[in-house]
Amino acid sequence: MSSSGRLARWLGVLVAVVLCTARPALAQGTDVLFDITTLHRVDLLMHSQDWEKLKQSFQENTYYPADLRWNDLTVRNIGIRSRGLGSRSATKPGLRVDFDRYASAQTFLGLKSIVLDNLTQDPSGVKESVTMRLFARMGVPASRESFARLYVNNELIGLYAIVESVDKDLLARVFGEIDGNVQNDGYLFEYNYVLGAPWRFEYLGADLAPYGERFDAKTREDRSDGEKWGPIEELVRLANETPAESLTAPLADRLDLPAFIRYVALQNFVAQNDGFLGYDGMNNFYLYRLEDRSQHVFIAWDEDNAFQNADFPVTMRHDENVLLRKLLATPEWRAQYFAVLDEAAATAAQVDEGQTDGWLQAEMRRQLDAIADAMREDPSRPYSNDDHVAARETLLAFPAARIAFVRCDSARAMDAPLPDGCF
Repeated sequence: MSSSGRLARWLGVLVAVVLCTARPALAQGTDVLFDITTLHRVDLLMHSQDWEKLKQSFQENTYYPADLRWNDLTVRNIGIRSRGLGSRSATKPGLRVDFDRYASAQTFLGLKSIVLDNLTQDPSGVKESVTMRLFARMGVPASRESFARLYVNNELIGLYAIVESVDKDLLARVFGEIDGNVQNDGYLFEYNYVLGAPWRFEYLGADLAPYGERFDAKTREDRSDGEKWGPIEELVRLANETPAESLTAPLADRLDLPAFIRYVALQNFVAQNDGFLGYDGMNNFYLYRLEDRSQHVFIAWDEDNAFQNADFPVTMRHDENVLLRKLLATPEWRAQYFAVLDEAAATAAQVDEGQTDGWLQAEMRRQLDAIADAMREDPSRPYSNDDHVAARETLLAFPAARIAFVRCDSARAMDAPLPDGCF
């Protein structure tokens, strides 16, 4: 065979290999990875000494190289590190997975990163994933999630949640395109809780440093402090200095007010105790300043403290937070807040085709059933099977009680006629 013939044959084989390896990636997109009805298997392959170092130094953010395998796809030379605050664990580490840590252009199913949540703070295992599904159903920006058994070097570590990172990929999915321009090139910030300094939207002064401490820039990191945090300082200052009756107009260009009210109302509906109106100040959210605009939007994150109790007051901590207190002092936004609560109750109670339970309870049951075997077999979980069974029953009792409570408590707060069954 001539050299040109051998070259043509080699190119043909190469093309065939590329096409064969590309098809699974195209067929198994992120919709499959984040399919909540599937219990996945994720494998990490890495040097055993690196895995031991990661566990021993679980409070550090040191990255280690690894390969990740999911179904018949493998992505090599990724970076993993321990992550979390109260959820950090030496026996069952929560993990951040960066596909582009050592190869800048590398992605997996188009994603640059994911989070493997160790589920150590929720014996039910599904509080956050159920909440995110409800938020997405009601139009609040939220990560997609699914479940997996995680293996490291073929050893079962336990049940984990696969969580979509809040990054430019999520922004593109959530905010879409305008005139062909993908809306993911704005300013994204992760809110950092400052230990010992709970914050409830009080004005921190003209110096931008306190805002930079709390709002960690995740995009456009190289821009000036004024470009990054100046608009946040302005938003906070206006919220504090403007009388409540005059607040809507100056704030509307700087904060998507309907979206904000919806986000806070939904957090209340799921009885989230560690969110925007957290027990120790604001916590667990991202803030995104839209591309080429001054308006900000809240993005939900870390909702595993939801479903605290069914009689969680519908006005819980409203007076503590400057922004919400002043907004809800106006009839327009107060009415909007309670309208969203009513909508959430209706959505939770809605019986979809083929179901006998309301949507929220059906979603809880579906996810609990999907993880039941993996939860029992988890060798690293910090709670017993009895703890999980008790958490499951408590969770399944939540929707009916919460729907009734919200409807009654909202009617009282609005001085409206009480629905049947209210005391």
